[in-house]
Parts: sequence; C-alpha cells; structure tokens
Amino acid sequence: MPVSTPPDEANATAQRWELWLKPLPKSVSDARRHTRAALAVWQVPGDAVDTTALIVSELLTNAIRHCDSRHLVQLRVIDNGDSLLIEVDDPDTTHPRPVIAPPDAENGRGLLLVRAGASAFGARGRQPFGKTVWATVETGERAW
Repeated sequence: MPVSTPPDEANATAQRWELWLKPLPKSVSDARRHTRAALAVWQVPGDAVDTTALIVSELLTNAIRHCDSRHLVQLRVIDNGDSLLIEVDDPDTTHPRPVIAPPDAENGRGLLLVRAGASAFGARGRQPFGKTVWATVETGERAW
C-alpha cells in the first residue's frame, strides 16, 4: 500500500509518496497505476503525469531486472510544487549507464527515454548497500 505524506508548510517541501515493491515484472504496472493515482490527487498536469509514469516504468524495470528476488525495491515520488522528484532504491551497487541500442533491439533504450523526459537524472550510492536512481520532472507551479 502506498504511503503518502501531506505538504509540509514549514519548509516548502510538498508531498511525498512511497511504495515498496517485490522485484517482479507485474510490480512495474502496479507502481505506474499507484503513481498516476497519487499525481491525480496532487493535481499534477497531464503531460507531467505521463512523463512521470514513463520514468517510473523505466527506472523500476531496470531496478527489477538487476535486483535479486530476496530484496524489495522502493519507489518515492516527492512533489516540490513546481517539480517532481522520482527516486528508485535497489540493492545493486552498479550505477546505470545509457547505451546505444541497435535499431532492431527490443530493449536498451530506457535510460535514453528517462533522460529525454527528465529535467535532471542521476544516481547515488546508498548505505549500507545499493543505490538510488533519480529523475526530476518539471510540473509548473500549482496551488495545493
């Protein structure tokens, strides 16, 4: 079940939503559905919702592909008012690297899609192990 926190008026950080997922392919569609529902409640514009759903799909697919089945992956979406921060934690320590996929490849373009839709993208190590891969999506200012 997703966990959501309301806006924090004291420090201008808005809403935060997170979800822990089993590393199964079905988890990607579940996360996409829950993300869209949270963003609808937050009144995020439709184009930013679509971009965020795509980024969530790509980042989670990569995390699940490289995660062993004994560990969960975590998805967080943080609404800062004019942008969304999407973060995916997984236990693998290898940082993602975009590759150039051959034209006939069925996969290998996910990080290129993330880079195209995100205003920023990166990865950082996580303690005691693993990494966080993140991306931001601009949403424009909204009234909460």
